[in-house]
Amino acid sequence: MNALLRQASPLVVIGMHRSGTRLLAEVLAKLGVFMGADVQADSESISFMLINEEILHRCGAFWSEPMSAHFLLAEPEAAEHLAATAREALAARLEKYVGPSGWHRETSPEKWPVFGWKDPRNTFTLPVWKQVFPSLRTIHIVRHGVDVAASLARRHAQALRAATGMSLPSALTVIQDRALGVLSSRRGWTLTEALTMWEQYVEKARLESAVLGERALEVRYEDLLLQPERVIPILAKRCRVPVPTGRAAAPDGLEPDRAFAFRRDPELLAFAGSVRDILARFGYAP
Repeated sequence: MNALLRQASPLVVIGMHRSGTRLLAEVLAKLGVFMGADVQADSESISFMLINEEILHRCGAFWSEPMSAHFLLAEPEAAEHLAATAREALAARLEKYVGPSGWHRETSPEKWPVFGWKDPRNTFTLPVWKQVFPSLRTIHIVRHGVDVAASLARRHAQALRAATGMSLPSALTVIQDRALGVLSSRRGWTLTEALTMWEQYVEKARLESAVLGERALEVRYEDLLLQPERVIPILAKRCRVPVPTGRAAAPDGLEPDRAFAFRRDPELLAFAGSVRDILARFGYAP
């Protein structure tokens, strides 16, 4: 199986949390990309998510504190060591990911469907997956940093209120949230903290994309919302699946007004102005 996996070219969705990775995964699924029989509500394959969690854990990292994984996995020996662990874990979970169709039993990868998985954690665990799948391809979805920061801070606040009834965390607050896992007071409760996380994820995703060259694609969340008829054919060609006509692959309930939503909120608009230099580094404006 390891030899077959090395011949495969899966599509790996990367990008910051709250940046539209779920929307992108839904589009890919409608295009005919197999994204897992074990996807949960956020369109993440449980199998790959759990393996990613283990990789980060072994690096002393967490989704909201990922930089130790960045530094450790830059060491080839460390990446290969964790890749061996990932191969074993994937072999144990492959049946759940593939599901009843059992396409992985085909002895020729050419008979496998186009497949992939979505998980923002891929952004930092990618050095491991490149060892497992040397021919993998990535799609990076990027969203305006202020919208991401606002969404993340809002999600944290909702989880905090649901768990404790508090509107602001105490210094040592740690809670368990079903959607986001463990939430710590160290990161993401404020717009500024959340924006720094966005910076790290986007910078890392673009670094990995530059290494992959033509095997990497970046799309903007805003373009996918506002111009699906232009962006979706680009995705289809990159995925090597039939190009749909019109909006055939656009998910139901596409919400164009989510693009640049921060501009309708005076507080967020003011925050965007205060971080305009950071936004500009990544191609965005207030």
